[in-house]
Amino acid sequence: MSGDKSAAATFRLLWETKESARSSLSVGGIVEAAIALADAEGLGAVSMQRVAGELGYTAMALYRHVPGKDQLVALMADRAQGRPPAESGQEWRAEILNWADAAWDFYLAHPWMLRVATTGAPTGPNELAWFEALLRPLARSGLAAENLVATAMFISSAVRDLARITTEIVPSGTDYGNLLAQVVRPNQFPTLASLMATGALEDDGDARPALDFGLNLILDGLRTHTS
Repeated sequence: MSGDKSAAATFRLLWETKESARSSLSVGGIVEAAIALADAEGLGAVSMQRVAGELGYTAMALYRHVPGKDQLVALMADRAQGRPPAESGQEWRAEILNWADAAWDFYLAHPWMLRVATTGAPTGPNELAWFEALLRPLARSGLAAENLVATAMFISSAVRDLARITTEIVPSGTDYGNLLAQVVRPNQFPTLASLMATGALEDDGDARPALDFGLNLILDGLRTHTS
């Protein structure tokens, strides 16, 4: 029951917070300060006490506006995400690729968002706007209604996880191919050995090419599936 009350409180805050709030001691001001802190130091730096200190107030003063850290993080994620790209008038495939480009950009601009736990379906105004902006072109593709949400989840999860990989990989300075060559034997790892011989396992830490290839593969299949 307490979980239901917490979810309801978060939902109300997401929809009742005014974007135009300018006072630092308001929900909008608190959220903006928390986002700035997360952008600078990561999500782990965000606490009610720390945000209060950044604003020059006590944590108790913040609790009068935001019930706790869980609600604060939900508000931060929805605010930082912003609005989805406007429809361009292009065909459904191009709209989906535009959506993925924009989602990739906001994840790389706010890497801490990739550490926010996914605890349920989107509920915030910006989250729902992004969900709608992906569902709409998918619906135009001819995909059956019962498959729209599953396909949208797959695409959005691919964007998020590959963005996470890109932000987490730290170049080691080690030649990956030479490292693997010490242990990969054709009789044990035949496919890996073949890929190494072609240079296909070169790793620069950028997962964006994998996203582009995967999305185009999915959309090619979707076009065939619905034609």
